[in-house]
Amino acid sequence: MNIHEQDIDIQGQILNPEQDLSGEQLYHCLKKVFKIDFVSGLPCGELQEFIRVSEADQEIIHVPATNERESIGIAAGAWLGGKTPVLYMQNSGLFEASNDLGSLMIAAKIPTVFVVSWRGAPGETATQHLATGEATQPLLDSFNLSFTDKTSEQEIIRLKTQQEQTGLPVFILRTRENFNEPDHHETPKSVSRSRTEVTRDLSSELSSREEVLRIIANMTPQSRALFSSTGLISRSLFHHSDSPNQFYNAGALGLTSALGLGFAVAQPETPVTVVEGDGSVLTDLGNLNLIGHQQPKHFLHILLDDGSYTSCSGEPTVGSELIPDLASVFGYSHIFSIASTDVLQTIINDVNNSRLPGPIMIHMRINKEGGRNFNRPLGMAEIAARFRKHFQLK
Repeated sequence: MNIHEQDIDIQGQILNPEQDLSGEQLYHCLKKVFKIDFVSGLPCGELQEFIRVSEADQEIIHVPATNERESIGIAAGAWLGGKTPVLYMQNSGLFEASNDLGSLMIAAKIPTVFVVSWRGAPGETATQHLATGEATQPLLDSFNLSFTDKTSEQEIIRLKTQQEQTGLPVFILRTRENFNEPDHHETPKSVSRSRTEVTRDLSSELSSREEVLRIIANMTPQSRALFSSTGLISRSLFHHSDSPNQFYNAGALGLTSALGLGFAVAQPETPVTVVEGDGSVLTDLGNLNLIGHQQPKHFLHILLDDGSYTSCSGEPTVGSELIPDLASVFGYSHIFSIASTDVLQTIINDVNNSRLPGPIMIHMRINKEGGRNFNRPLGMAEIAARFRKHFQLK
């Protein structure tokens, strides 16, 4: 698609293509040029106007996150669900999420737009921002990603052209010009989070990872999106039961449930299963909070807990036994802490037959046995494109 400057009509007026845009104008420009329909991120004062407009836009799905890493996972899941996301964050958060940018967004070729407040830009004096400010553009250069520090129509159009050529994320760096008084935002609608009783199975005999994954794969219909976490879980599923309805999160540790949540919000009628290890969940417990808040109705979250980082060298995790109780506090509808594969199959069957509304957690205790010599899901961009095609999302 070719985009011409004269096509960009923002809020009823043609703007000077070289004029820097306000936060509100930037939002409407991105909506016109990139056709954005999904927004996520973590606030920064310089972006308050941009965020306020996105919150108020009824045509947009806006999913606030509690850290920048989560927002990347959510946006990636939304893109897999057919949406065109934009992310907002401070450059400090961009550094925090840089691995996820490389191992998920770039590896899977997820063409998002980042609006980043550039703290520590030339002219700023806040000591804590100076090092990251100086390193922000070199960081993006090191990833070979297109960016601009000019917020004009002309630059936005150039970025769109670049993205059409590469299929990669692009970045808009906004400098901090003044300290504005915070805008007043509407209080978000409260979500009932009555604590759910955890159903516990006290079986002591534990099954292997492979046995449990075989059950999950066999009982997951092609109509259900399946997201699996970094390491041996994804490698085992890919090796033994590769399927186009599966997306393997090969590198962004801790973001598998964020991916599933982003997809579930984008496609609320498509059922979702997330399979991850205890180490993955513990890496970002904020995802449990966001899932409990969003209340996706067809969301099954399966945690395989062997009490260790088995995909690494088997070092023990800390606190995995507390995860079901945290899910209870955060508002999951049903939580099961089990070890029996018979019980696992019964629960999955009930989920498949819509007898249990989500979000549902199955905390499955397993032993540390299982293979390691599996093929790796290396072609992440091809897997992502196959996944979208399977669910007829372009």
